[in-house]
Amino acid sequence: MTSRFLRNSLSIKPRWPLWHCVLLVALPLCVHLPELLGPLLPGHLTSDPRSILSVATTTRRNWLEGGLLPGLPGWVDGCAGVIVQALGRLVARDWMHGILPTWNPYDGVGMPLAGEYQPAAFFMPFVLLLGLPGGLLLFKITLQVLAGLCMYAFLRALALDPRAVLVGALLWAFNGTFAWATDGPIQPLAFAPLALLGVEQLRGRPTGQGWGCLALGLGWLLLAGFPETAFLLGTLVFCWAVMRCVQQPYGTRLGFALRVLAGGCVALLLALPQLVVFFDYLSHAWIGPHAGVMDIPHPMPSWIMSLFPYMHGLAFYGPATLYAAWWGMGGYWGLTLPFLALMAIWGQRDRPARGLLVGYVLACVAKQANMPGVTALLDMVPGIGRTYFHRLCYPAEELAMIVLATFTLDDLCRLPVQGVEKPWWTRGRLSGLALVLLCLGCVCGVLWWWDAPVRTILDGYSHGLLSSMGYRVLSVLIGVVALLGCVLAFVVPGVGARGRMLLAGGSVVGESLVLFCIPLLSLRPALPVDTVLLTTLQREIGLNRFVSLGVLPPNYGAYYGLASINHNGVPMPAAWIARLQRDFGADLDPVTFDGITSTRQGHTFLANALAHPARLEQLGVALAVVPHGTVAEGWQALPVQDRPVLIYSSGANDLYRLAHPAPYFDGGPDCKVTSVGRDTARVLCARPATLIRRELMLPGWTASINGRQVVPGMQDGLFQRLSLPAGQVEVHFAFTPPGLCWGWFGFCAGLLLLAFGFRPHRADGRSALTLAGVYGPAG
Repeated sequence: MTSRFLRNSLSIKPRWPLWHCVLLVALPLCVHLPELLGPLLPGHLTSDPRSILSVATTTRRNWLEGGLLPGLPGWVDGCAGVIVQALGRLVARDWMHGILPTWNPYDGVGMPLAGEYQPAAFFMPFVLLLGLPGGLLLFKITLQVLAGLCMYAFLRALALDPRAVLVGALLWAFNGTFAWATDGPIQPLAFAPLALLGVEQLRGRPTGQGWGCLALGLGWLLLAGFPETAFLLGTLVFCWAVMRCVQQPYGTRLGFALRVLAGGCVALLLALPQLVVFFDYLSHAWIGPHAGVMDIPHPMPSWIMSLFPYMHGLAFYGPATLYAAWWGMGGYWGLTLPFLALMAIWGQRDRPARGLLVGYVLACVAKQANMPGVTALLDMVPGIGRTYFHRLCYPAEELAMIVLATFTLDDLCRLPVQGVEKPWWTRGRLSGLALVLLCLGCVCGVLWWWDAPVRTILDGYSHGLLSSMGYRVLSVLIGVVALLGCVLAFVVPGVGARGRMLLAGGSVVGESLVLFCIPLLSLRPALPVDTVLLTTLQREIGLNRFVSLGVLPPNYGAYYGLASINHNGVPMPAAWIARLQRDFGADLDPVTFDGITSTRQGHTFLANALAHPARLEQLGVALAVVPHGTVAEGWQALPVQDRPVLIYSSGANDLYRLAHPAPYFDGGPDCKVTSVGRDTARVLCARPATLIRRELMLPGWTASINGRQVVPGMQDGLFQRLSLPAGQVEVHFAFTPPGLCWGWFGFCAGLLLLAFGFRPHRADGRSALTLAGVYGPAG
């Protein structure tokens, strides 16, 4: 069975033109080729967040400068670096060393790694790419290629014209989220089309198998590391499944629903290790605004950027007062994609699917706008109100629009050539074209009017080669030229299917590629790393921690294997956040604890923390790395023996040793402690004593004292405490998230059931995967 499945799944000749597959693989590689070859080329252009964020570099530059155009090269959110790159490398390193990546000892005072979810600890095998040199770029390219191939398979299952299918797959591989969000939101994108393909495979099938693709797609959605995007994409898959269930003959609906349910249950089993550790961690975590409903309206300037992405320049162009518009962007649509999506309304094939997708997009846009009534209705769906919907719904909107656009392109391919008996154009379609253009023009006009205050601000601003007006003209020109090509495909008479596809497909793909590549003009030469600083940190830190004021951004301690109290992310351990707010002020930013983010009073971590080094020392902080020349207020007032001592200095960075850091393992005056790594210590005590380990205490931690298993107590509401007998003992600590054994049991059961879901169809012996993906649609 296995060999037959592999033969069928790899035999792409019957339905998949080979050059289509080559293009879907080669084009993402070609687009990123300058950066892939960067180390071999003069200047070594890169989008690596370590260079953009100046992570322990010997020099610094403005984070938006250094490229041909100012901005960020392919990512808007710095989480591309501090979470995907930094924590992803830790996950990959743990797997490669045979360590289950459940704990992160390098951020805060230790915290769950897999339980945080965003590090995608079980996103195998893709997360292993982040352990390679240039891993973040390889990770993105791999997901783009896979997204294009999965989208191609899904659209082929809808029995659409292969030329239209190829265009739809390219649009998904180069969508606005891939262009702007190299952080977590791109990770689930490849698997939503795979789940939709799984639903399509179940149509008209009377047997109990065939849900393997659905389970695989949903399982990878859950494991991809960004639950909000996965959840919102999952709502589209759910709506699609409900629609297909209603379309089934009455007597087969129950069987269809049960097979969909089987696929969903197997997906949950496959993701159970991740889900178990996540929900266990949530009961001990601070989740900030996610604790309640977040009906955040889309920023007003962001709306026009959805249609004309660079209307306001590249990422964070302009004064800081306009940055909120960029923080609200989770992708973009462009101008031709909504046009083609709306034109799908006038097609005749699969009208229920078209109606569903149009309604889904309209509901998402209404929720983004925080429209009364619609917002309240959607918030009734469990979980919707707790997401950053206005930003993270972009991938689901893009997916729905791309499927609609592919329907429209398929309609174009099926229009007859002009003749005496069959005119290729009808009055209804002409009216529809005029109506769509009128609606799109009205929307653009309203958004242009709303955007007037932003244009007024930008008119007095210029940065880089292009002026604000230059960005504006370029954006409108790209959109209008592409839209004109699409319109010509509808109105030029006597053009065959190939000509119409060249006009419409070439225009929409051309716009997509141009918009995708523009941020790559912000690629910049890599900055040299301060290797002496990193070497000194590794030599001096021991098991203690360091604090950084911007020199090493949060979570990059995990990247280099150096323990830091800085962190960035949600969720965070509630006990750790409470301790920080107690020691350094209640207005401290619990999400971005980077040392330089200002509090509501305008102070930074520097003013609140380094001015009181004793508070840091109690947390086990031994070193402070700060920008060169930084001296905290209050240091001179300290006794000489209590002042931090400078131990390394360069033109960019200074490294200080704090005077009295508390040890990582602390047995008190009656014990001699010899540490053997972070998890093991040999302790010799003259009398019974208490051992303090300055690592966060959470359920799941256990300790063995000379082989005897115990559960550590809690010290000061934060750290781990053990009672030791007199004499020589060896103490070993281990962390296993509660319930993880059940998670692995469910995962193994899911694998077995997944194989059952891919069993060959009884009627013809072909695997369920190939029925729709290779041999055409099922049913």
